[in-house]
Amino acid sequence: MNQRLPGRRHKQTMPGMALILAGALIATAWATEPAPPAADSPAAPSSVLLSPTLGRPVFVEPGATFEALAQVAEAAGPVTVKLISTSAPAVTRSLPLPPDLESSIADGRPLLLRVPADLPERTYDLEITLGASRLVGRHCVAVKRLGPQIRIVHLSNMNIGDLTAPDFDQRLIAEVNLVAPDLIIASGDFVDRTAENPEALWERLPEFFSQFDAPAFIACGDHDDLQQYSKHVAVNPIGSVELGFLRGFAIYDRPSRPISDDPGQQQWLERALTAPGDERLKFVVAHDDRPNLLLQWRKRGLLPNMISSTRLGLWISGSHRDWDGVEYADIVRQTAPLMYVRTHQSSTATRDGATGVSHFRVLDVTNERVAAPGWNSSDVAPPSLPTGLLTCTSECPAENVVAVTVANNHAFRINGLQARVLVPGVPEARPWCLGAELVSSHMIDGVWDCRLRFDVPDKGTARAVVGSGSTPLPPRFTVRFDMPTVLRLTPQQTPEGLEYASAANVNALIYITNSGAVDADFTPLLRLDGDTLSYKVIEEPGPPALAYRLHLPPEGSVTLQPDLSALRTTPGRRELQVYLTGLPALAPACQPLTVITAP
Repeated sequence: MNQRLPGRRHKQTMPGMALILAGALIATAWATEPAPPAADSPAAPSSVLLSPTLGRPVFVEPGATFEALAQVAEAAGPVTVKLISTSAPAVTRSLPLPPDLESSIADGRPLLLRVPADLPERTYDLEITLGASRLVGRHCVAVKRLGPQIRIVHLSNMNIGDLTAPDFDQRLIAEVNLVAPDLIIASGDFVDRTAENPEALWERLPEFFSQFDAPAFIACGDHDDLQQYSKHVAVNPIGSVELGFLRGFAIYDRPSRPISDDPGQQQWLERALTAPGDERLKFVVAHDDRPNLLLQWRKRGLLPNMISSTRLGLWISGSHRDWDGVEYADIVRQTAPLMYVRTHQSSTATRDGATGVSHFRVLDVTNERVAAPGWNSSDVAPPSLPTGLLTCTSECPAENVVAVTVANNHAFRINGLQARVLVPGVPEARPWCLGAELVSSHMIDGVWDCRLRFDVPDKGTARAVVGSGSTPLPPRFTVRFDMPTVLRLTPQQTPEGLEYASAANVNALIYITNSGAVDADFTPLLRLDGDTLSYKVIEEPGPPALAYRLHLPPEGSVTLQPDLSALRTTPGRRELQVYLTGLPALAPACQPLTVITAP
């Protein structure tokens, strides 16, 4: 399922409000007024990198420019600027200095920095040295070409230091990286106020977020110490991010001090949302799950205008539980088509009804719609994903060859999973891939840094083989299904009381053809809702079995008849999956099904 977002806006502005054109911290076609300091913000140190930072990243394409703004006590001495990625294989690249460097530093203007055109697409640290001063922005420059769909992952409250969440959950790193978001949104409450050593946890927070492949846009929560947040995340808890057709705003909105009590912050956000000519889709990240600003707009009679005229499409809030469709339902209904997003705790903390299992949420956003894995029409919002159900493993079956297996144990398909694979090789021998899409490859220090894309069905798996050197001749198969797309199950029970379902009256056939140029030996496996099904081979005698070893010459074919007489599956959207095991790669052929229980 997907939800339509606000369309192109009408040309409207806030009544009685002039647009203030001030020095922009981020280079755009629209002037961006700097965010006002939070009321209780600590004073900035004498030398500090203001933008970009860990929680306020910048997106830039290879060969393009971005702006960096620093506050420097004394700018004497040589200046160097570097982009650094410590993820293996490590990359360090010095950036050319702009010709107006000295005057920009002296006047406090942003530095316009150009990214090399051949720089691998990654998220980099930014290091600026000015004499004795060394300013570092961790994981804040995303070198990336964005497409027409932007994937966002939402991480909600963590409350690290709570008795049930002693540390950051490393399982999030592997699974979120496998989901491959363009941007991570973290909505606050990172270090619990009851933590015994909060300073040590704050020191570890940048390292935790730097392990994600994507950059993070980070709001400040009511448990978070603002001084520590300003030191490690962003100087100001109020700010913005821009990526492609999206523009996002982090607001400082807490239960103890809601944005509705902060006129200066309200005015800044309203001016930014109504900037003339800005047709980008917008989102707001707030820690408080009570949508205080939306309620304030309704009170002031501005709600319909602010939603329809600004293209505000997403309101993303922190919480300990997914939204239940009941709390704040009235204001959410009045702001349609804006989508209200609230996500389960992203740690093992068991606060306020959380399960003790870290969750994250995946949103696929285009300029007009938002979709999510597993979003059914009966859901008030797409479900968040518990950790532990996505895995990626690898092995080296031969020299300069790596096999990667991705498993999706969720009850729904997830497309666009990605795995980074390092393959030894030489520049002259480009990498090849069987069983997945080779998204990118870069030669770095004698290693091909490859990124593979997988589309994996519900409770399914996929295996790809990537290598360098001579490309092997892959076996090729065509799989065709002849069966209804609606599977009606009849409940059954054995004399011993075992319950199952039957669709024995359904006529289903699966045709497999060797469309390649070489003979192939393989074993078909049929899977439905995580179970392996028995099948008959029509061309050969024998009863239904879980697996038959088959041989097909080029253009040879075989017909399988799945046994649907005894199933353990649940109603809903499922996929009948055909795996041809015994081959180097494993990419299932799938038939989408709607499974229903007959009365």
